[in-house]
Amino acid sequence: MSRIEFRDPMFLLLLVPYAAMVFLYIFAKLYESESAISVPSRGILKKRDSIRARTYRFLPVLRFLALFFLIIALSRPGRGIDYTSVKNLGIDIMIALDVSGSMRGEDFQPNNRLAVAKQVVKGFIENRKSDRIGMTVFAGEAYLQCPLTIEHDILKEIIDDIDFETVPVDGTAIGDALALSGSRMMDSKSKSKIILLITDGVNNRGSVDPETAAKAMNGLGIKIYSVAIGRDGRVPYPGPAGSIFGRRYVDNHFDPAVLEKISGMTGGKYYRAASTGVLWENISDIDRLEKSEIDLKSYHEFHDRFFDFLLASISLFFLEVILRSVFYRKIP
Repeated sequence: MSRIEFRDPMFLLLLVPYAAMVFLYIFAKLYESESAISVPSRGILKKRDSIRARTYRFLPVLRFLALFFLIIALSRPGRGIDYTSVKNLGIDIMIALDVSGSMRGEDFQPNNRLAVAKQVVKGFIENRKSDRIGMTVFAGEAYLQCPLTIEHDILKEIIDDIDFETVPVDGTAIGDALALSGSRMMDSKSKSKIILLITDGVNNRGSVDPETAAKAMNGLGIKIYSVAIGRDGRVPYPGPAGSIFGRRYVDNHFDPAVLEKISGMTGGKYYRAASTGVLWENISDIDRLEKSEIDLKSYHEFHDRFFDFLLASISLFFLEVILRSVFYRKIP
């Protein structure tokens, strides 16, 4: 933002006696005019009609303007410009989302677990404007959906397209998902790196077990925040296509000990979300715990313009001298 400012504004106080001087001069001239004696001479009137006679009385204006510009020049006027330099010290976040068949559970009525998780994850992304965020999905295998990016609108479009067909092999390969997510942050220079793991099952597939993956993440300085989504007990699931039965009920099982352990090993936290509201609260808590930093520096530049006013003052002063010496020169 730019604005007009004065480097030595105290000199502007000289405008007070200056204004008084101008006022007294004008008052004296008006008083002198009222006190003047009229001389009924046609010869004198003709002389007053000349250019020199008509303009001579305005000659002091040049002196007053020269003095005014001199005062302004002494106050060092110029244009000040403020600008800000922002250095983003954001966090790198990989989201590992479970898309296994168990995420079809409809204990988050009216939506299933995957639909609710996608909605909450997109809200989380919207709050992390300065962070690089990526996405992996997993079921029986783990797949990279989006590398770390600051283009969050593109990432949210990718999330919208995720469904149960994204990973063709069913199961829950938590260790593989962690290993794949961590591999995308190995070269990261970010001050903080985290994996947000959202799952509803027990690790039962994959070539890497969760604890081994967690040890590797800890060595890379990556925190794991794990969220177990869904409620315990009998959970409604949609029936097979074409089935005469609208729903079937399945007993839901979790392994919180493993999720708690892998989160604790890396300095992260474990959360349990049995409802949509609790899931929102869990994600919000992670958002509060892992705050990005922005290094904000403000700068001020001043472009001096005093010389323009000084030049105007000098020019007007010498113009008056020249006019008095040449054009308005009095002959004794």
